[in-house]
Amino acid sequence: MKKLALTALSAALLTGCFGDDSSNNGNPVDTQGPIFIAQLISADYLTSEIAIGTVSENEFVENYASQDASDYTIDVYEQYLYHIGRGSIDTLTRYDAAAEFLQEDYTYNLAEPESSSSNVYQILQVAEDKAYVLRYGKTSVQVVDPSADEENFVLSEVELAAYVAEGATYPRMYSAVVSDDKLFVGMQRLDANWQPTQSYVAVIDIATNTEIDTDAEDEGLKGIPLSADNLHSMALDDNYVYVAGRGNYSDNSGALDRISLNDYSVNTLIDGSTFAALNDDESGAYYHVLAVEVVGDTLFVQINLEGGEAPRGYIYSAPISNPSSFTDVTPDAFAGEKIATVQSGPDNTLWVSLDNAETPDVYVLNENAEVQGEALEFSMPVREIEFMDIQD
Repeated sequence: MKKLALTALSAALLTGCFGDDSSNNGNPVDTQGPIFIAQLISADYLTSEIAIGTVSENEFVENYASQDASDYTIDVYEQYLYHIGRGSIDTLTRYDAAAEFLQEDYTYNLAEPESSSSNVYQILQVAEDKAYVLRYGKTSVQVVDPSADEENFVLSEVELAAYVAEGATYPRMYSAVVSDDKLFVGMQRLDANWQPTQSYVAVIDIATNTEIDTDAEDEGLKGIPLSADNLHSMALDDNYVYVAGRGNYSDNSGALDRISLNDYSVNTLIDGSTFAALNDDESGAYYHVLAVEVVGDTLFVQINLEGGEAPRGYIYSAPISNPSSFTDVTPDAFAGEKIATVQSGPDNTLWVSLDNAETPDVYVLNENAEVQGEALEFSMPVREIEFMDIQD
């Protein structure tokens, strides 16, 4: 994370200001060092808001960017916070820490005239004047200039229509990561009935905005075929891209794949039988691999047992040096709870959010999965967490 020599964020948090279209009724929080930004979504999926707080003191303020809609997410690049309205909302709002962070920089309309919703899932900025926009409801990745006005925002597109599953309309781009000047775009490839087909990862050369053929000897698709269908999460270390696939909702087909950054080869670390002991065929409860994160030298995966009468989540970990040796490390503090999301954080930590309307808490774990300090007690479940480093 870039260290920003700023006082603007501290001043903004102290005054509780988040632009004309937002509100904050919480207590003021002074900010220095790493901060977290959390996207909160109500348990009934009717409202949402953003919380901002300090990492070191575990203090935060809620009720920023409050909305009477829930389909929102966030992304961060250096001093920029992006608030993305997905679904039929189709908006992108940017806040700039270098110019009064909590004041809106701009809001752009991401919808295309006479077209279905773009349903943007992610914006990945790679330079001051270049970013990629992943659109769940379109067949192409947009190449944009985040520093431009709205009229000149979109520069070009990278077409991925070849990955559309039979009978479907879109390849369903869901997640992406950037490594070594390459953009790895994960696509679910759901069919016309929203059932999983084989997920793929397309690799885009950032210098040329063209797709790389990852297997020149194969005349099929240029991308990387996965065992992890219904792709749901991606993470990086120095040598690999890790891809978690949720699998089919009605069985235990979730998986975790590891893609070599060197030759694009794929190794499956978790498949449908790895945690079969968690399943309950009688009640219809099956495990799904929801997320993967890299924390220091440790690989963490979020496993949710879904279906049946008692959905619940587990945290498993494995050393990166031996990534097929997973151990259940779920802390007693939230054992039996369903997990909303996990996110790697500063100082080799893992942040774990609970999907519980009554106690929507966030726990911070160290690399050994030990709980650090007290839980952060939010007013509604946290669905996304991002980090930014602010230094006076």
